[in-house]
Amino acid sequence: MADTLLDRRLALDKLLRAIVKERCGSENVYYQPKNGLAMNYPCICYERSKIRNVAADDNVYLQRFFYTLTVIDPKPDSPMVLAASRLPRCEHDRHFVSDGLHHDAFTIYY
Repeated sequence: MADTLLDRRLALDKLLRAIVKERCGSENVYYQPKNGLAMNYPCICYERSKIRNVAADDNVYLQRFFYTLTVIDPKPDSPMVLAASRLPRCEHDRHFVSDGLHHDAFTIYY
C-alpha cells in the first residue's frame, strides 16, 4: 500500500482509470470536480469523504481514508457499475438518475 495520502489517492486514480479505459476506451476519471466542469461520459467521479481513526493509548495508530465513487453513464446497465462493485472494500450506496444520466454511488476505503 502507498505511503502518503497523495500516493494512496494516485493509486486509486490509476485503478479507476483502468476500469474506465477497459470498459469504455477512455480515461474519464475526475477527482473532486469543480462545479461547471464539462465532463465526458461515461465516467467515474470520486472525492474523499471521510477519515476514520483507530486509536489506543491516546494515539492514532491507523487511519482509513474513505472515498465516494460515482459511476455516471447514460446507459442504465453500465459495465463500470459491476466493475466498481467488485473492488475490495467497496460498497454500493445508491442509484439515481439526474439529467438523463444514471449515477451509481459507492463508498470505498483505500
